Amino acid sequence: MRSTLKKWYKFQQKQQSQKFDSHWYMRFGWLNEPLKNQDQLKTLFEIHSPRKFTFADCFYAQEGDRHFIFFEEVDDVHPVGFLSVVEVFKDGRYSEPQTILKLDSHLSYPCVFKIAKNWYMIPETSAKKTIELWKCTEFPLQWEKHFNLLENIEAVDTTPFYYEGMWYLFTSTRRNCKKFGDRLDLFYTEDILNPKWKEHPQNPVCKGHQQFRMAGKPFIYKGKLVRPSQDSLKRYGGHIELKEIIEISPTSYKEERLETILPSWNEKDDGCHTINAESNFVVLDAIRLSPKK
Repeated sequence: MRSTLKKWYKFQQKQQSQKFDSHWYMRFGWLNEPLKNQDQLKTLFEIHSPRKFTFADCFYAQEGDRHFIFFEEVDDVHPVGFLSVVEVFKDGRYSEPQTILKLDSHLSYPCVFKIAKNWYMIPETSAKKTIELWKCTEFPLQWEKHFNLLENIEAVDTTPFYYEGMWYLFTSTRRNCKKFGDRLDLFYTEDILNPKWKEHPQNPVCKGHQQFRMAGKPFIYKGKLVRPSQDSLKRYGGHIELKEIIEISPTSYKEERLETILPSWNEKDDGCHTINAESNFVVLDAIRLSPKK
């Protein structure tokens, strides 16, 4: 059924591309209370690339009383994606983007997280067949490679998650499948800074058709622990599904779809594929359509 629908949506997207241009942009804001319904996503501020290139894969970091969004940027100068950061303010203002990491190979999904007083990042480096851990030496602009978490693996959108004394690594590999997102894999270790990774015995813990790729860090939604995932049935970055994590341990994993996030906040938007919610802050990306000139 999904493969039949995929063909139909592919035809629709081809027709749409003849009439509209599109670009990825970011939406952010502080909520009156932690995210618990999609109506809260309608009044967020927007950050667009001045020339309508890509601002996507957005992650939030708070350092003291300052707030930052790390994201993937694509333009017409650098041939592949690179990573940037903006500082954001509660009145909707934001700083000029500053590049934090630019390589010859593609970079995206700058998943930032803090351990003790240090900031770390796991960017998407599938072109190098590595999952890399980077450490911040001067926040938020200076980063250095710490070490490879995993090698000889083609994986995207890797997301660490600490739960009940164990570090879990969610990632989408292309092992024995056609597309990233067809499967979700889990690895686990007690210490992510000195890891001895073990592969989860249920791998792939999820398997389907372009519907399990990570779309941000797990967070609490309506009192439930959820894992945001991408569903690319309609198009790449079509919408986000919130999967409730029913059970996670070194021996078992179970999730159920709780809710679907569609870009209903603006009729000009045609997709979304990353969301991060921490405390009462939320940031997500979306595709904005504009008529061809």
